[in-house]
Amino acid sequence: MTNKYLLAALGGVLAASSVTAANYDLYITGSTAFRPNVFSACSKIFDGGVPAAQINSSGGTPGSGDNNWAMSGPCAVAGITSPDTLTIHGFFTGSVQGFHALKNNDLLGFVGSSTSSTIVSNYATIAFSDVNSKYTIAPVGGGFNEANVAIQPFVFVKSTAPTGVSKIQNITFQQIQSMITSGMAPLSYFTGDYAHDYGTNVYLLHRSLDSGTRVDSMQETKSSGTVAINYWDAPTGTFITATNRGPALYGPGYVGGSDLRTALQGGDPRNQSISYLSFADARTILSSTNWSNITKYNGFYPVANWTPNVNAPGMAGGAATNDFSPVSTGQYSFWAFEVLAYPKSTQWSSQLGQNLNYTTQLTPLLNRLLGTYSGTALNGSIDYEIELSKTVTPYATAVRLNDGDVWRSSVGGTIAP
Repeated sequence: MTNKYLLAALGGVLAASSVTAANYDLYITGSTAFRPNVFSACSKIFDGGVPAAQINSSGGTPGSGDNNWAMSGPCAVAGITSPDTLTIHGFFTGSVQGFHALKNNDLLGFVGSSTSSTIVSNYATIAFSDVNSKYTIAPVGGGFNEANVAIQPFVFVKSTAPTGVSKIQNITFQQIQSMITSGMAPLSYFTGDYAHDYGTNVYLLHRSLDSGTRVDSMQETKSSGTVAINYWDAPTGTFITATNRGPALYGPGYVGGSDLRTALQGGDPRNQSISYLSFADARTILSSTNWSNITKYNGFYPVANWTPNVNAPGMAGGAATNDFSPVSTGQYSFWAFEVLAYPKSTQWSSQLGQNLNYTTQLTPLLNRLLGTYSGTALNGSIDYEIELSKTVTPYATAVRLNDGDVWRSSVGGTIAP
């Protein structure tokens, strides 16, 4: 009898233990351009530097290019220790959509757990963006902080058409300005060869209004007015005109960097187009290690010592890293601060669907994500991940704040030392 009662008591203890194990959730949305850096930092913020479990929306192991994933494990950084777990859900919908979702408690479709690809509806906790919200159609307002995380370089790129735009070597902000309202310009405008190139039109492909990259490009080139939207429709081999929200062929209302990258690919000689992309997206137009379709902007590439049309691990002709000195010294100006938007403590109670304690769990999580590398390993820090990426293929696609020798107080604004 004694043994039976003892076993029953132990069973009750074990049952109670399983009930008391808690899961806490961090829901991340926003920038598609910066998602590789976010993914790398999040995957290392757990105890032991790796998540205990992870999955993407397709049911496979997630990678840095995935738009929707979940990962979980104990996380002492946030005071969440075994048997409790932290699950980080990442669903990257674009910078401006991220701001709107954060401020307005929009329901988003996140991967629900780290062991099942089932999509569940929930609200964002934080959002990354390639642009400060005040320059967008969705400013988050005074209830949220926007912290600079890194410097995000952008580039102008040309399609893979074998003739025509392949001759373009440099693009200026005045040329982009002139294409905003018309959507196109003669090739001779870029090459100076009126006799041979005037009859070929070059089209400017756009992201949709909810893209931070689009906002950055408009601010950088001082462009305004009604935007003429053109997209390359590969099945018909023609350019189509669409609304600012994006055509149905790219999905419901959103044109992402990967969509534009796809539109620039294929090598169709009729596809005489240029566009703007994040540095990371531009890398894979031709292959996973090829930046050859990037053009100079106002006479400079974003990295130093690069030989055009080189297919190499690093953009700088196979160097051990990408040398962003033209960005950090102010020669190359097409960049913006990547920002992290998150609720202030006074706003936290108004954010729906959150189970983290603001002071003891969310705050230390954000402090680690925003932590500055100072020579000692700092797992879970985006700044540290950028430092590590300098010597790991495909090499850095963003610049640490501390590596910049110049500053700007507004998006597309004056650059000063």
